[in-house]
Amino acid sequence: MDGDISVLTQNSPRREWLVRCYDSNLRLGVCAVEANNGEIAIAGPDDEFFTLSQHDIVAFQSALNAAIARAAQDVEAEQS
Repeated sequence: MDGDISVLTQNSPRREWLVRCYDSNLRLGVCAVEANNGEIAIAGPDDEFFTLSQHDIVAFQSALNAAIARAAQDVEAEQS
């Protein structure tokens, strides 16, 4: 996401994932997650992005996993 062009070959590992998300106006959009040079960049549909360095990735993953678990509990509680 820094403007570099990656050369992909048939055996290249995947480096970018596109996921559906919503913009600030609740319109369906696409978010991108990219791994490059030991960092992760996440871009939202409003053309804003942030980068996680090697040291931040573990903390972000931990927070995201906790938020996913909480959201699942919320859904379960709503269905009860």
